[in-house]
Amino acid sequence: MNRIAHVVFITGTLLACAHAAEFQVKTLDGQTLQGEYLGTEKEIVKIKSRYGVVQIPAKDVRSMIRVGENGVVLDKPAPQKGEAAAPVADDGPRFPDVKPPDILSLIAARAAGNPPPEPNKIDRQEIFRLIRNYGDTNDALRRRSVRTLQDYGRMAYPFIASAYVQPFEVNIRVDLLQVLAVPNSPLTAGILMDAHKATNREKEFTASEPPAQPPEYLSKRDREFPQTRGQILNLNAQNVLAIEGYASVAGGPFNALFLLDVYKKRYTGDTIDPLLVDVNRDRVRLGNAAGEVKGSRAIWTLDDRLMLIEQLVPLLFTDNEDLKILPRDLLKKILPSGYPKWEASQSDWVEWWNKRKDVPSAWR
Repeated sequence: MNRIAHVVFITGTLLACAHAAEFQVKTLDGQTLQGEYLGTEKEIVKIKSRYGVVQIPAKDVRSMIRVGENGVVLDKPAPQKGEAAAPVADDGPRFPDVKPPDILSLIAARAAGNPPPEPNKIDRQEIFRLIRNYGDTNDALRRRSVRTLQDYGRMAYPFIASAYVQPFEVNIRVDLLQVLAVPNSPLTAGILMDAHKATNREKEFTASEPPAQPPEYLSKRDREFPQTRGQILNLNAQNVLAIEGYASVAGGPFNALFLLDVYKKRYTGDTIDPLLVDVNRDRVRLGNAAGEVKGSRAIWTLDDRLMLIEQLVPLLFTDNEDLKILPRDLLKKILPSGYPKWEASQSDWVEWWNKRKDVPSAWR
């Protein structure tokens, strides 16, 4: 039990609404602890187990899963003692369930109507040289390379997409992808999606590895800069979040769809990743992904806005408190004027939407 008390955790807004709930905590060294989650204070997680209250400092948590009294994973947690019961269901009209669109197909269709310029021989050689040397240059040269590659715009996208794709190159790949973090760049979403999946795979692989045996000999570098699995997991998580940050800056409907898909999975799964969960950060990033919605530089069509609204508005009426607030910042920017209050019933929203969506002046 003493060993379990060395589990890691990341805090903030992590499980603000999960107090008094039963959780199963799995640590990086393969141990499991189950008990009532009492809260997190000063990076110390408190779990009331059958052996008493266990205080767990943060660094090596592999997962936290909400479970019932019999240890079965709950699809929807029951209201805890002292919590408000779920609101009475709204029997009025409801928004239909809409299947998420295929983001890559949307990008391909948009790009076909506005293809990037073909690089000439000199441009091709320069782009290739900058990317090839990127992994071996210092920070100052990397910043210069980023600015140069950004000047090439979409011409450089295919070169960036195919660079540093081996698992051991993931850190360089993520650093290079900052080239795509240019406002009003919606066609970057496909490249960022692919890199995001790759970095997530690396993180999951690291978390699932058995504890490594200590080496027979530690070099001076290993002694001064130890690379524990917890440190590697933190680096993997930073890579995942960095890519999401790039998508938020690049903006546009396709990056918004990409982030929405990531966040819905993050906040509806039974397994909570403490290194990634922060709904306030994620709602801001999703809102920032709007970019230029109106005006001469707008990168959204009316169909784009309609598509995202159909995906976002139903989240306002879920039982998941995180999902309820997640879409609000983006909806403020893409909804037509005069929308109801967030607390309004679903039937009120449906009635307003059916009247308002076909009024051209409301979208200006």
